[in-house]
Amino acid sequence: MKWTQAVFFGCLAAAAACSSPGSPTSGTPQSAGNGASSSSGASSSGDGSNSGSSGSGSSGSGSSGSVSASGSSGASSGSNGSSGSSSGGDSGTLGPDATTTTVAEAPGCGSTKLLAVPDDTSAPGPWPVGVKTAMVTMTGGSRPVEVWYPATIGSNAGVAQTTYDPVSWLPTSEQQKVLMNPMDDKIQTCDCYRDLPIDSSHGPYPVVIFLHGTASFRTASLSTMTTWASRGFIAVAADHAGLYLADFLVTLGAGCTGGSGVSYLGGSNLSADVDAMIAEITGKKAEFAFLGNSADMSRIGIGGHSQGASDAASYSNKPNVQIDIPLADLGGTVPPATSALKSVLVAGGASDTVVPYSSDTSAYTGSTAPIKRLVGITGGEHLDVTDLCWQTNAAGLTAIQVANKDMVCGIGILNSLAKCGNVMPPKAGPEIVNYVTTAALEETLHCANRDAAFAALKTKFPQVSDYQHKP
Repeated sequence: MKWTQAVFFGCLAAAAACSSPGSPTSGTPQSAGNGASSSSGASSSGDGSNSGSSGSGSSGSGSSGSVSASGSSGASSGSNGSSGSSSGGDSGTLGPDATTTTVAEAPGCGSTKLLAVPDDTSAPGPWPVGVKTAMVTMTGGSRPVEVWYPATIGSNAGVAQTTYDPVSWLPTSEQQKVLMNPMDDKIQTCDCYRDLPIDSSHGPYPVVIFLHGTASFRTASLSTMTTWASRGFIAVAADHAGLYLADFLVTLGAGCTGGSGVSYLGGSNLSADVDAMIAEITGKKAEFAFLGNSADMSRIGIGGHSQGASDAASYSNKPNVQIDIPLADLGGTVPPATSALKSVLVAGGASDTVVPYSSDTSAYTGSTAPIKRLVGITGGEHLDVTDLCWQTNAAGLTAIQVANKDMVCGIGILNSLAKCGNVMPPKAGPEIVNYVTTAALEETLHCANRDAAFAALKTKFPQVSDYQHKP
């Protein structure tokens, strides 16, 4: 696998209050019936969900039936081409043959019918993850929006995993600096499959919108997105003009060229972007038509990292937002209370020098949401809530180290922003994020009892130094 310059750039960018670009390792796809969690926290596209433990996932109730996987459930082409600027073309790893899988069902909110998921909320769920790239008119024109969703069980059999080439997110002036050094390049392999049919026999699925941070891009928290989708959510992330990697580096005035020419104008940029995405999904417009009736727009979650976290915290007053999840909440932005908002989860590195943990504490303290939680990670720096701090290229270098080696433009400010701490093992950072965010989402948007998961948090992850909650 190659380590694309864009990946490490996003890492850098994240430092600037960015939602750093995460890219899960390709790994071995989970085989049917394997509910084990990957150590990276990346969602597996396996089709099993600890199938022997019906009722272990939602609301503590028993299963209401079972679903037999069919390896011929209409999987579409495994082509990795997409209508965005970011989809890589590598064939990747073929999906597992899931023809013998039986997955127990479980209730969601109201009449929603879901599949049972593992009690370990950092583990992948039973759904293979489908992915599509839609183009939406937002700030800066037509922008790519990635949609990860629960696909029909078994539909990933024989389909290649999707890959992304993050180099395309760099300013054009910088791309060759990394590409001329093959050892520096790495392709992101996603535990997801392009254009699979959505599982319309279950759901509808709540929609969770995630906002990347400064100098980042839409696959920055890829393992988190696929974990959510594998457990019954539609995860959505866009490249936000002015905030994403190429635009940020160009606007630094450090000699970079390329980008959209749009500068970040504050929260108004992303607010309009979020409104546009919600409108497109609600209206089943254009490239979102494939969702049919499977998107539950009455139950929406929103989250983000760093600058994206601050903006996401401001948008809890968007219609039907029931849960807000800021990670490294820049400025300690407090999510506004609304009649719809049920839960707030704030998390960050306890040793973050870019967005001090005191900002996360302030956001938590100021929140009046009916349920609120605060999670601090021992030794965690700004990027430790992403996948970037444990990922290295073939030479063993992290993204920021590669950027320094190849002297990308704006390296000075990137060095001041892209920080990894001393979380051990480094993978524990995103694993903790996947565990707590998934538990909070399932509690709020799937009406599942996740008390046991939160009660076990510090036992399961001794790296958690601070856990506060009300009630």
